[in-house]
Amino acid sequence: MSLYGDSSSFRTQKVLAAAKLANKQLQVNQGIPPAQISPLGLLPALDDGTVNIFGAEAICKYILADQPRYYPKDSQAVIDQWLFWGEANLLPNVLCYVLPSISAANVGEKNIEEAKAELTSQLSAFNHVLEDKTYLVGERLTIADFCVAFNLLPAYQYVLGEKERAKIANVNRWFMTVMHQPGVKETFTEQFSFIAEPAKFDENAYKKIQAQLASSVTAKSSKGGAEKPPKKSDKKEEQEEMDAADEAIAEQPKFVDPLSTLPPGTFVMDAFKRVYSNEDTATKAIPYFWDNFDTENYSIWYGEYKYPDELKQVFMSCNLITGMFQRLEKLKKHAFGSVCLFGTDNNSSISGIWVWRGKELAFELCPDWQVDYDVYGWKKLDPKNEANKQLINDYLLWEGNFGGKQLKFNQGKIFK
Repeated sequence: MSLYGDSSSFRTQKVLAAAKLANKQLQVNQGIPPAQISPLGLLPALDDGTVNIFGAEAICKYILADQPRYYPKDSQAVIDQWLFWGEANLLPNVLCYVLPSISAANVGEKNIEEAKAELTSQLSAFNHVLEDKTYLVGERLTIADFCVAFNLLPAYQYVLGEKERAKIANVNRWFMTVMHQPGVKETFTEQFSFIAEPAKFDENAYKKIQAQLASSVTAKSSKGGAEKPPKKSDKKEEQEEMDAADEAIAEQPKFVDPLSTLPPGTFVMDAFKRVYSNEDTATKAIPYFWDNFDTENYSIWYGEYKYPDELKQVFMSCNLITGMFQRLEKLKKHAFGSVCLFGTDNNSSISGIWVWRGKELAFELCPDWQVDYDVYGWKKLDPKNEANKQLINDYLLWEGNFGGKQLKFNQGKIFK
């Protein structure tokens, strides 16, 4: 299949994610598609030799038509409702706020504030919807999740700073869960990072973008002779401005690892992970840990979920743990965790121990790591304290008293 589109555009990235999930090969062409493939000149556009389709959602549905896991027949109407909402309602609100914020449009401060208020209101309602959902439809990823998430990507890249994200914790959790799914995260050339502050309109940047657009139009019109460029309608000008914004939106901020600047110490995390994964936990991994742990440059923390009364089905509680692990992908290099679920349906708790480089609570050092951490209570453990040491051993072994837990151990998950 041949795909026309800019691989750095969030629209094209939806299609690339669908292809990854369906295990189908796409040849990406960066140029303009022939008229017979996309008669309106819209991107992305697909040519598979028999069918020509334009539009990200239409292409994704076509690619996943034989993939019931991601586009199940008994849920297609519900999935389509989210696809329609994402394109017809959410995305226009996102772009109305993002485009002027990144200086791709000049609409005035009042209009920017109105666009911000509209998007904030919509995200607040969406946040309420996601209170008891890991995914939009059913209990696993569907086309609805990644298509809507990519529509939100420009907002997270440019206008949803720390203060804005604090009001939509459920949306943040869902968004990062989707973006870290295998098949979705591979569409990024660089890892996604949260921003601290929203972008602001800059007059000089706006003039520069307009100059680039004018230069591009002139170059296109002079190709093949002295034909004068046709007069553009307002709609055409808006479309070209959107395309320029696509390029700006695709420039994702680079992730800076706050733990990489700390002293490495003598404890080799990868070496311990290999022993823990391949050797007996009680006789090999735990002794190795205590023989090599560096108390000067590493710390051990206990985390317990604050709201056990909200935990319902066991599989949903497990999804909370797995989702947190996925959203902390960039912490893996310097950290190890053992998180356990205790109890049964409608009567359970989550807690675990974490080990990482540095002496501070790692989550507070990077906005990317803060999606889940505030729903846990955190306590630094003293590895020289015998009671703390026994607690750590219990969580490494998944056996023991676990500091006096009343509920029975159900299952555990390892972050490594």
